[in-house]
Amino acid sequence: MIQLLDSALNRITMYRLALYYVAGLVLVAFASGFAGLVPNDSTALTFSTVMILGVCWVTNRLFATVLRVPANAESFYITAFILALVLPPTTAANLPGVAGLILASFVAIASKFVLAIRHRHIFNPVAIGIAVSALVLNQPATWWAGGNLSLAPFVLIGGLIVVRKVQRFDMVGVYLLANLGVTLATSRFGQYGEAVTQSLLYSPLFFAGFAMLTEPLTAPQAKGLRLAYGVIVGVLSSPNIHIMDYYLTPETAFLIGNVFAWAVSPKGRFKLTLVGVEEMAANCYDFVFASNRKVRFLPGQYLDWTLDVADPDNRGNRRPFTIASAPTENEIRLGVKFYPGASAFKQTLAKMQPGDVIYGSHLAGEFTLPKDGDTKIAFLAGGIGVTPFRSMVQDLLNKQTPRPIVMLYGNNSADEIAYAKLFDQAERELGIRTVYAVADDLPPDRRNVHRGFIDTAMIEREVPDYNDRTFYISGPRAMVMRFQRMLSELGVSRSRIKVDYFPGFA
Repeated sequence: MIQLLDSALNRITMYRLALYYVAGLVLVAFASGFAGLVPNDSTALTFSTVMILGVCWVTNRLFATVLRVPANAESFYITAFILALVLPPTTAANLPGVAGLILASFVAIASKFVLAIRHRHIFNPVAIGIAVSALVLNQPATWWAGGNLSLAPFVLIGGLIVVRKVQRFDMVGVYLLANLGVTLATSRFGQYGEAVTQSLLYSPLFFAGFAMLTEPLTAPQAKGLRLAYGVIVGVLSSPNIHIMDYYLTPETAFLIGNVFAWAVSPKGRFKLTLVGVEEMAANCYDFVFASNRKVRFLPGQYLDWTLDVADPDNRGNRRPFTIASAPTENEIRLGVKFYPGASAFKQTLAKMQPGDVIYGSHLAGEFTLPKDGDTKIAFLAGGIGVTPFRSMVQDLLNKQTPRPIVMLYGNNSADEIAYAKLFDQAERELGIRTVYAVADDLPPDRRNVHRGFIDTAMIEREVPDYNDRTFYISGPRAMVMRFQRMLSELGVSRSRIKVDYFPGFA
């Protein structure tokens, strides 16, 4: 069952899944309104949702056109549906309510473009939108969807799927524990049961955590920092937290947490202009870009790449990819493999010509080499998953820094082997040995080639000191999971296994 879920989730981006989640909740709320299971009238919910969608669409198109930047197609829809689920539904006759919807929607989308430094927006769009609406027009959010029992199963099940997709169980977990812990600590004696029941069943605790805390652009990516972010938002969104007579709201908690996240995270968007395209293996290409400013990153980290896709499919127009180049190189490289039936994003990428532009942002990733240069390491790579290792090895070569590394690199056929010349050079100059596993016929001109797939026997033979090494695994999700099981069978502790991870690639 879990494997089927993973297979289904791999076919869509985290943004598209988040869109399905919040749009589905709106549809369920609409149906529940007809059945009288939610206090909101379906007519009012329909009017509010259409109004919010319209304002968000116009605002998004306006700023994207004026500033001449591509905008994520799913992003404004996600924002709009969350707004519909937290703002009180209203009708055209309620002019103050309509004004609140319009202002919150406009501010939410505009904040992505205006309240940004180096093109990185600071605040969660929904949080800043509803905060401004409450402050300026006295039209606060009610967070009605998060505290409705008829919607609770859908909030919980869909939310857990989203969290599994983005692999943020740790952040959401500490957020929930921090909130409940502070709620209990600040509750009166004898009211603990009521306080917990109120938080779990009748508050926006879960909805806010699933739909907003996991928003990647306003949350830190490094593990320790994202846990701190979850604690901050969880503590401040507790209903008993107040400053004098002012009780903090969930949106206020997010805004404060966003300031923390912005302060500790890499900043800025990079304008990347295509210089050329190099074929590195069968159906595999390096797209070489010049950046408008220096990209300071560690080998193995990734960027979110946003491309102006005319007709995005369910993979969207924003994708995370490892930076294939080394920090010591002048260009930024993006290594991509093209398969039959490629996504709209990859089809657009394949048509890029020198001078065309793509945008990179949200630099992140912990799939980096340890600071201790004596740590013994083994790389396990599959297919195009070799790109982070290309970045690491090229950097070590440029610095002429030897490290005790051995790499096992698997492909279906010999012509799919990428960066072979680089890895041969690394073996000659630094002693970094690469052993290839090829499922089809072996190439006649290569040594260190194993017929078949990477398996436990190959690991035992080629990496006899595997119990002393830290393993780095990168490749297709199914292959990564298979390698993890193999290493577990060999007795390699989980603490010595690092997996290349992109948000939304689970």
